[in-house]
Amino acid sequence: MASYAITGASKGIGLEYVRQLAANKDNTVLAIVRNPESRAISELATNHPNVHAIKGDVTDPKSILGAAEAAAVITGGKLDVFIHNSNAVDTASIGLSPSQIPFDGEATRKIFEPSLSTGIYGALWATNAFLPLIEKGIQKKIVHISSAMADTNLINKSGVSYAVAYAVSKAGMNVQVAKYAAELAPKGIKVLALSPGWVDTWDSGEKPAAVVQANELMLSQFQAVQPGLKGQIQPDESVRKGIQVIENLNTESSGLLLSQNGNQTSWF
Repeated sequence: MASYAITGASKGIGLEYVRQLAANKDNTVLAIVRNPESRAISELATNHPNVHAIKGDVTDPKSILGAAEAAAVITGGKLDVFIHNSNAVDTASIGLSPSQIPFDGEATRKIFEPSLSTGIYGALWATNAFLPLIEKGIQKKIVHISSAMADTNLINKSGVSYAVAYAVSKAGMNVQVAKYAAELAPKGIKVLALSPGWVDTWDSGEKPAAVVQANELMLSQFQAVQPGLKGQIQPDESVRKGIQVIENLNTESSGLLLSQNGNQTSWF
């Protein structure tokens, strides 16, 4: 029997983690979401008695601390695995390269704020809120969902110059993971940055032409790194592989950024 808490669990990869982990009735799965009444997560909680939807916003320290307190009541004050999946981007500026960032302090902060609030500040607050539960757990694992888009070798080989704030946030996340791993190793806690792969999380019907065009560009760039790449993977494949990587997390891999394939070479 294992217990899991997943932030950003209302859609996409986070929701898929809840779905797959809940399939094992011996697991206790805590879905940390801003709105526990949202359709997808409320349906999962209704159909799976081992799923508990808990209100929590990682960008609000008091809110996420309250979520951890609510989780402790359910689990008896302990937790095996904490997965920080929350993520946000400023979609209007995602296509900008660094030299295109405006000479405007307010505009620049607006571009970076969503990614930093979820990937850096939110990751710290959420991890620290759930840390006392992890310390009392059996597996003692903390996982931050990161991205290979923060890998400098991939950036240089692929020529991907856009998604600046997203990549910078994930790079900072990877450093924070290493710092946590160094700090918490004496307590037997393992910490990992996990890249989910290039995942198709579009759930709003037919993709607009601009999205299709952007994906085609990314595919051609990613193929420079991984020539056999055919396209995006689905959330179920990403999470199935990610769960295996989490299960294999040990002291040797703690502090690293790994792909959903469990390595640092096959990112897609």
